[in-house]
Amino acid sequence: MFWHIFKYQLKCRFRDKLSVFWTLLFPIALATIFNLAFSNILTGEEFENVNIALVSNSNIPESFSTAMKESDLFNIESTDENSAKELLSKGKISGYITFVNNIEITVAKSGINESIIKTFVDSYSQKYSTISNLVSINPSIMNEDFMNNIALYNNYTKDKELNSSTNVVVIYFYTLLAMTCILGSTPGCTDVINIQGNQSQRAARINIAPVNKIKTFLAAISATLLFYFSTVLIVILYISQVLKIDFGNSIGYVILLCFVGCFNGITLGAMVSSLINKKASVKEGILLAFTMICSFLSGMMAVQIKYFIQDKFPILSYINPVNLITDGFYSLYYYSTYDRYFLNLGLLSLYGVIFSIVTYLVLRRQKYASI
Repeated sequence: MFWHIFKYQLKCRFRDKLSVFWTLLFPIALATIFNLAFSNILTGEEFENVNIALVSNSNIPESFSTAMKESDLFNIESTDENSAKELLSKGKISGYITFVNNIEITVAKSGINESIIKTFVDSYSQKYSTISNLVSINPSIMNEDFMNNIALYNNYTKDKELNSSTNVVVIYFYTLLAMTCILGSTPGCTDVINIQGNQSQRAARINIAPVNKIKTFLAAISATLLFYFSTVLIVILYISQVLKIDFGNSIGYVILLCFVGCFNGITLGAMVSSLINKKASVKEGILLAFTMICSFLSGMMAVQIKYFIQDKFPILSYINPVNLITDGFYSLYYYSTYDRYFLNLGLLSLYGVIFSIVTYLVLRRQKYASI
Protein backbone atom coordinates (compact mmCIF):
# COMPACT_ATOMS: atom_id res chain seq x y z
CA MET A 1 0.00 0.00 0.00
CA PHE A 2 2.92 2.34 0.72
CA TRP A 3 4.20 2.12 -2.86
CA HIS A 4 0.70 2.48 -4.26
CA ILE A 5 0.18 5.75 -2.37
CA PHE A 6 3.72 6.86 -3.22
CA LYS A 7 3.18 6.30 -6.96
CA TYR A 8 -0.12 8.18 -7.17
CA GLN A 9 1.08 10.99 -4.92
CA LEU A 10 4.08 11.42 -7.24
CA LYS A 11 1.77 11.54 -10.26
CA CYS A 12 -0.36 14.17 -8.53
CA ARG A 13 2.73 16.28 -7.89
CA PHE A 14 3.89 16.22 -11.50
CA ARG A 15 0.36 16.96 -12.77
CA ASP A 16 -0.09 19.94 -10.45
CA LYS A 17 0.67 22.81 -12.84
CA LEU A 18 0.87 25.44 -10.09
CA SER A 19 3.34 23.33 -8.11
CA VAL A 20 5.48 22.71 -11.20
CA PHE A 21 5.53 26.42 -11.95
CA TRP A 22 6.72 27.53 -8.49
CA THR A 23 9.18 24.69 -7.95
CA LEU A 24 10.66 24.48 -11.46
CA LEU A 25 9.71 27.21 -13.91
CA PHE A 26 9.98 30.12 -11.46
CA PRO A 27 13.56 29.28 -10.32
CA ILE A 28 14.59 28.73 -13.96
CA ALA A 29 13.13 32.09 -14.95
CA LEU A 30 14.85 33.78 -12.01
CA ALA A 31 18.16 32.10 -12.88
CA THR A 32 17.82 33.38 -16.45
CA ILE A 33 17.22 36.92 -15.18
CA PHE A 34 20.27 36.63 -12.91
CA ASN A 35 22.37 35.48 -15.83
CA LEU A 36 21.25 38.39 -18.00
CA ALA A 37 21.82 40.87 -15.19
CA PHE A 38 25.21 39.59 -14.04
CA SER A 39 26.72 38.09 -17.20
CA ASN A 40 29.07 41.06 -17.69
CA ILE A 41 29.82 41.72 -14.04
CA LEU A 42 33.34 40.33 -14.33
CA THR A 43 34.21 41.41 -17.85
CA GLY A 44 33.18 44.94 -16.92
CA GLU A 45 35.88 44.96 -14.24
CA GLU A 46 38.75 44.01 -16.58
CA PHE A 47 41.40 46.70 -16.85
CA GLU A 48 41.95 48.36 -20.20
CA ASN A 49 45.12 50.29 -20.95
CA VAL A 50 44.79 54.05 -20.82
CA ASN A 51 45.09 55.86 -24.15
CA ILE A 52 47.54 58.72 -23.80
CA ALA A 53 49.58 60.99 -26.05
CA LEU A 54 53.15 62.25 -25.58
CA VAL A 55 53.89 65.56 -27.26
CA SER A 56 57.02 64.71 -29.20
CA ASN A 57 58.31 68.27 -29.63
CA SER A 58 58.36 69.08 -25.89
CA ASN A 59 61.62 67.32 -24.96
CA ILE A 60 60.07 64.66 -22.74
CA PRO A 61 62.86 62.75 -20.92
CA GLU A 62 63.64 59.41 -22.49
CA SER A 63 63.62 57.76 -19.06
CA PHE A 64 60.01 58.86 -18.61
CA SER A 65 58.95 57.47 -22.00
CA THR A 66 60.68 54.18 -21.21
CA ALA A 67 59.02 53.96 -17.79
CA MET A 68 55.59 54.46 -19.36
CA LYS A 69 56.18 51.73 -21.92
CA GLU A 70 57.46 49.26 -19.34
CA SER A 71 54.52 49.89 -17.01
CA ASP A 72 52.02 48.18 -19.38
CA LEU A 73 49.41 50.69 -18.26
CA PHE A 74 49.21 52.87 -21.34
CA ASN A 75 48.59 52.86 -25.06
CA ILE A 76 51.06 55.58 -26.05
CA GLU A 77 50.84 57.75 -29.13
CA SER A 78 53.56 60.30 -30.01
CA THR A 79 52.22 63.40 -31.74
CA ASP A 80 52.40 67.17 -31.78
CA GLU A 81 50.48 69.35 -29.34
CA ASN A 82 47.73 70.42 -31.77
CA SER A 83 46.98 66.83 -32.73
CA ALA A 84 46.99 65.85 -29.06
CA LYS A 85 44.42 68.55 -28.30
CA GLU A 86 42.23 67.31 -31.15
CA LEU A 87 42.45 63.68 -29.97
CA LEU A 88 41.56 64.78 -26.44
CA SER A 89 38.54 66.78 -27.60
CA LYS A 90 37.25 63.75 -29.55
CA GLY A 91 37.68 61.50 -26.52
CA LYS A 92 40.20 59.21 -28.24
CA ILE A 93 42.75 59.75 -25.47
CA SER A 94 42.34 60.37 -21.76
CA GLY A 95 45.08 63.00 -21.64
CA TYR A 96 48.39 64.12 -23.06
CA ILE A 97 51.73 64.99 -21.51
CA THR A 98 54.08 67.86 -22.28
CA PHE A 99 57.41 68.87 -20.77
CA VAL A 100 58.60 72.44 -20.32
CA ASN A 101 60.32 72.75 -16.95
CA ASN A 102 58.38 69.88 -15.42
CA ILE A 103 56.07 67.13 -16.64
CA GLU A 104 52.63 68.59 -17.26
CA ILE A 105 49.38 66.68 -17.70
CA THR A 106 46.40 67.92 -19.70
CA VAL A 107 43.05 66.16 -19.31
CA ALA A 108 39.47 66.97 -20.28
CA LYS A 109 37.69 65.58 -17.20
CA SER A 110 38.12 63.74 -13.93
CA GLY A 111 37.91 59.95 -13.94
CA ILE A 112 39.68 56.66 -13.29
CA ASN A 113 41.94 56.91 -16.34
CA GLU A 114 42.90 60.46 -15.50
CA SER A 115 43.70 59.43 -11.91
CA ILE A 116 45.92 56.62 -13.19
CA ILE A 117 47.87 59.09 -15.34
CA LYS A 118 48.34 61.53 -12.45
CA THR A 119 49.36 58.78 -10.01
CA PHE A 120 51.96 57.45 -12.44
CA VAL A 121 53.42 60.89 -13.13
CA ASP A 122 53.54 61.78 -9.42
CA SER A 123 55.27 58.49 -8.62
CA TYR A 124 57.84 59.01 -11.38
CA SER A 125 58.49 62.61 -10.32
CA GLN A 126 59.05 61.64 -6.67
CA LYS A 127 61.47 58.85 -7.56
CA TYR A 128 63.30 61.04 -10.08
CA SER A 129 63.66 63.82 -7.50
CA THR A 130 64.92 61.39 -4.83
CA ILE A 131 67.51 59.84 -7.12
CA SER A 132 68.71 63.27 -8.32
CA ASN A 133 69.17 64.49 -4.75
CA LEU A 134 71.13 61.39 -3.73
CA VAL A 135 73.39 61.55 -6.77
CA SER A 136 74.07 65.28 -6.22
CA ILE A 137 75.13 64.56 -2.64
CA ASN A 138 77.23 61.48 -3.44
CA PRO A 139 78.03 61.04 -7.16
CA SER A 140 80.04 57.86 -6.46
CA ILE A 141 76.84 56.07 -5.51
CA MET A 142 76.19 55.41 -9.20
CA ASN A 143 79.14 53.02 -9.22
CA GLU A 144 77.73 50.82 -6.45
CA ASP A 145 74.92 49.08 -8.38
CA PHE A 146 72.66 51.78 -7.04
CA MET A 147 70.09 51.72 -9.85
CA ASN A 148 69.56 47.97 -9.57
CA ASN A 149 69.03 48.16 -5.83
CA ILE A 150 66.68 51.12 -5.93
CA ALA A 151 64.52 49.34 -8.50
CA LEU A 152 64.35 46.19 -6.38
CA TYR A 153 60.78 45.33 -5.44
CA ASN A 154 59.92 42.52 -3.05
CA ASN A 155 56.41 41.15 -2.74
CA TYR A 156 55.62 39.88 0.76
CA THR A 157 52.09 38.73 0.04
CA LYS A 158 51.03 35.42 -1.40
CA ASP A 159 48.00 34.68 -3.53
CA LYS A 160 46.05 31.64 -2.38
CA GLU A 161 43.03 30.29 -4.22
CA LEU A 162 40.25 29.62 -1.74
CA ASN A 163 38.09 27.72 -4.15
CA SER A 164 38.32 26.26 -7.64
CA SER A 165 35.56 28.62 -8.75
CA THR A 166 36.48 32.30 -8.55
CA ASN A 167 33.34 33.62 -10.21
CA VAL A 168 31.56 35.87 -7.69
CA VAL A 169 28.32 35.51 -9.67
CA VAL A 170 28.07 31.96 -8.29
CA ILE A 171 26.99 33.41 -4.93
CA TYR A 172 23.78 34.76 -6.47
CA PHE A 173 22.93 31.32 -7.83
CA TYR A 174 23.75 29.71 -4.48
CA THR A 175 21.21 32.08 -2.93
CA LEU A 176 18.66 31.13 -5.58
CA LEU A 177 19.15 27.42 -4.85
CA ALA A 178 18.80 28.05 -1.10
CA MET A 179 15.52 29.88 -1.67
CA THR A 180 14.27 27.07 -3.92
CA CYS A 181 15.07 24.46 -1.26
CA ILE A 182 13.33 26.27 1.58
CA LEU A 183 10.20 26.84 -0.53
CA GLY A 184 9.72 23.08 -0.18
CA SER A 185 7.95 23.96 3.06
CA THR A 186 4.79 24.73 1.06
CA PRO A 187 4.30 21.23 -0.44
CA GLY A 188 5.28 19.78 2.95
CA CYS A 189 2.49 21.80 4.51
CA THR A 190 0.07 20.56 1.81
CA ASP A 191 0.93 16.91 2.56
CA VAL A 192 -0.14 17.35 6.18
CA ILE A 193 -3.28 19.25 5.22
CA ASN A 194 -4.27 16.38 2.91
CA ILE A 195 -4.43 13.93 5.84
CA GLN A 196 -6.12 16.21 8.38
CA GLY A 197 -9.79 15.29 8.24
CA ASN A 198 -11.03 18.70 9.35
CA GLN A 199 -9.29 20.51 6.47
CA SER A 200 -11.06 19.21 3.35
CA GLN A 201 -13.40 16.54 2.03
CA ARG A 202 -10.46 14.80 0.40
CA ALA A 203 -8.65 14.63 3.73
CA ALA A 204 -11.82 13.26 5.36
CA ARG A 205 -12.00 10.44 2.80
CA ILE A 206 -8.32 9.62 3.39
CA ASN A 207 -8.90 9.43 7.14
CA ILE A 208 -11.72 6.87 6.86
CA ALA A 209 -9.70 4.71 4.45
CA PRO A 210 -8.40 1.42 5.99
CA VAL A 211 -4.79 2.64 5.80
CA ASN A 212 -2.61 3.80 8.66
CA LYS A 213 -2.46 7.60 8.61
CA ILE A 214 1.26 7.68 9.36
CA LYS A 215 1.94 5.30 6.48
CA THR A 216 -0.09 7.55 4.20
CA PHE A 217 1.86 10.59 5.38
CA LEU A 218 5.26 8.91 4.93
CA ALA A 219 4.36 7.82 1.41
CA ALA A 220 3.14 11.32 0.54
CA ILE A 221 6.15 13.09 2.04
CA SER A 222 8.57 10.69 0.29
CA ALA A 223 6.91 11.34 -3.06
CA THR A 224 7.05 15.08 -2.42
CA LEU A 225 10.75 14.90 -1.53
CA LEU A 226 11.52 12.94 -4.71
CA PHE A 227 9.50 15.37 -6.83
CA TYR A 228 10.95 18.48 -5.24
CA PHE A 229 14.55 17.26 -5.31
CA SER A 230 14.12 16.28 -8.97
CA THR A 231 13.02 19.81 -9.84
CA VAL A 232 16.01 21.24 -7.94
CA LEU A 233 18.33 18.93 -9.90
CA ILE A 234 16.81 20.22 -13.14
CA VAL A 235 17.43 23.79 -11.96
CA ILE A 236 21.07 22.94 -11.14
CA LEU A 237 21.45 21.27 -14.55
CA TYR A 238 19.98 24.33 -16.27
CA ILE A 239 22.27 26.72 -14.39
CA SER A 240 25.45 24.70 -14.96
CA GLN A 241 24.88 23.39 -18.50
CA VAL A 242 22.65 25.96 -20.19
CA LEU A 243 23.73 29.16 -18.45
CA LYS A 244 27.31 27.83 -18.15
CA ILE A 245 27.70 28.93 -14.54
CA ASP A 246 30.76 27.15 -13.16
CA PHE A 247 30.29 25.67 -9.68
CA GLY A 248 33.90 24.48 -9.74
CA ASN A 249 34.71 21.11 -8.21
CA SER A 250 32.00 21.46 -5.54
CA ILE A 251 28.99 20.47 -7.67
CA GLY A 252 28.61 17.20 -5.74
CA TYR A 253 28.50 19.08 -2.43
CA VAL A 254 25.98 21.51 -3.92
CA ILE A 255 23.68 18.62 -4.86
CA LEU A 256 24.05 16.98 -1.43
CA LEU A 257 23.23 20.23 0.37
CA CYS A 258 20.25 20.78 -1.93
CA PHE A 259 18.88 17.33 -1.02
CA VAL A 260 19.23 17.96 2.72
CA GLY A 261 17.82 21.47 2.20
CA CYS A 262 14.75 20.05 0.41
CA PHE A 263 14.28 17.50 3.20
CA ASN A 264 14.57 20.23 5.81
CA GLY A 265 12.18 22.57 4.01
CA ILE A 266 9.52 19.90 3.47
CA THR A 267 9.66 18.61 7.05
CA LEU A 268 9.58 22.20 8.35
CA GLY A 269 6.37 22.85 6.44
CA ALA A 270 4.89 19.58 7.68
CA MET A 271 5.69 20.39 11.31
CA VAL A 272 4.27 23.91 11.14
CA SER A 273 1.11 22.61 9.49
CA SER A 274 0.63 19.88 12.10
CA LEU A 275 1.13 22.26 15.04
CA ILE A 276 -1.28 24.97 13.84
CA ASN A 277 -4.93 23.92 13.94
CA LYS A 278 -6.23 26.51 11.49
CA LYS A 279 -7.48 26.63 7.91
CA ALA A 280 -5.10 25.80 5.07
CA SER A 281 -4.83 29.45 3.96
CA VAL A 282 -3.85 30.54 7.49
CA LYS A 283 -1.21 27.80 7.76
CA GLU A 284 0.32 28.68 4.41
CA GLY A 285 0.31 32.39 5.27
CA ILE A 286 2.07 31.80 8.61
CA LEU A 287 4.57 29.48 6.95
CA LEU A 288 5.30 31.99 4.19
CA ALA A 289 5.81 34.77 6.73
CA PHE A 290 8.14 32.55 8.78
CA THR A 291 10.10 31.62 5.67
CA MET A 292 10.47 35.24 4.55
CA ILE A 293 11.64 36.35 8.01
CA CYS A 294 14.21 33.55 8.11
CA SER A 295 15.30 34.43 4.58
CA PHE A 296 15.72 38.08 5.52
CA LEU A 297 17.79 37.20 8.60
CA SER A 298 19.96 34.89 6.48
CA GLY A 299 20.93 37.74 4.17
CA MET A 300 18.97 36.83 1.04
CA MET A 301 17.75 40.41 0.68
CA ALA A 302 20.94 42.06 1.98
CA VAL A 303 24.14 40.19 2.78
CA GLN A 304 24.98 42.76 5.48
CA ILE A 305 22.05 41.47 7.58
CA LYS A 306 23.58 38.00 7.61
CA TYR A 307 26.89 39.34 8.97
CA PHE A 308 25.09 41.55 11.51
CA ILE A 309 23.14 38.58 12.89
CA GLN A 310 26.29 36.44 13.06
CA ASP A 311 28.09 39.19 14.96
CA LYS A 312 25.36 40.35 17.36
CA PHE A 313 23.04 37.32 17.67
CA PRO A 314 25.10 34.26 16.65
CA ILE A 315 22.58 31.80 18.14
CA LEU A 316 20.05 32.85 15.49
CA SER A 317 22.50 31.82 12.78
CA TYR A 318 22.50 28.25 14.06
CA ILE A 319 18.75 27.83 14.63
CA ASN A 320 17.67 29.49 11.38
CA PRO A 321 17.36 26.69 8.78
CA VAL A 322 17.44 29.14 5.88
CA ASN A 323 20.71 30.61 7.13
CA LEU A 324 22.22 27.13 7.43
CA ILE A 325 21.46 26.46 3.77
CA THR A 326 22.86 29.77 2.54
CA ASP A 327 25.85 29.52 4.86
CA GLY A 328 26.56 26.02 3.55
CA PHE A 329 26.64 27.38 0.01
CA TYR A 330 28.77 30.36 1.02
CA SER A 331 31.28 28.08 2.74
CA LEU A 332 31.75 26.20 -0.54
CA TYR A 333 32.72 29.47 -2.19
CA TYR A 334 34.83 31.13 0.49
CA TYR A 335 36.68 28.24 2.15
CA SER A 336 39.08 25.63 0.83
CA THR A 337 38.12 23.18 3.61
CA TYR A 338 34.69 21.66 4.24
CA ASP A 339 34.51 21.87 8.04
CA ARG A 340 31.94 24.66 8.06
CA TYR A 341 30.03 23.05 5.20
CA PHE A 342 29.59 19.78 7.10
CA LEU A 343 28.65 21.67 10.26
CA ASN A 344 25.77 23.32 8.41
CA LEU A 345 24.87 20.04 6.73
CA GLY A 346 24.79 18.21 10.08
CA LEU A 347 22.62 20.85 11.75
CA LEU A 348 20.20 20.85 8.81
CA SER A 349 19.91 17.06 8.97
CA LEU A 350 19.37 17.17 12.74
CA TYR A 351 16.65 19.80 12.45
CA GLY A 352 14.98 17.83 9.67
CA VAL A 353 14.85 14.74 11.90
CA ILE A 354 13.47 16.83 14.79
CA PHE A 355 10.80 18.34 12.53
CA SER A 356 9.84 14.83 11.37
CA ILE A 357 9.59 13.48 14.92
CA VAL A 358 7.45 16.43 16.08
CA THR A 359 5.15 15.98 13.07
CA TYR A 360 4.81 12.26 13.79
CA LEU A 361 4.00 12.82 17.47
CA VAL A 362 1.35 15.42 16.64
CA LEU A 363 -0.31 13.51 13.79
CA ARG A 364 -0.62 10.19 15.59
CA ARG A 365 -2.60 11.85 18.41
CA GLN A 366 -5.10 13.60 16.14
CA LYS A 367 -8.56 12.02 16.25
CA TYR A 368 -11.86 13.30 14.89
CA ALA A 369 -15.19 12.68 16.60
CA SER A 370 -16.99 13.65 13.44
CA ILE A 371 -15.75 14.38 9.91
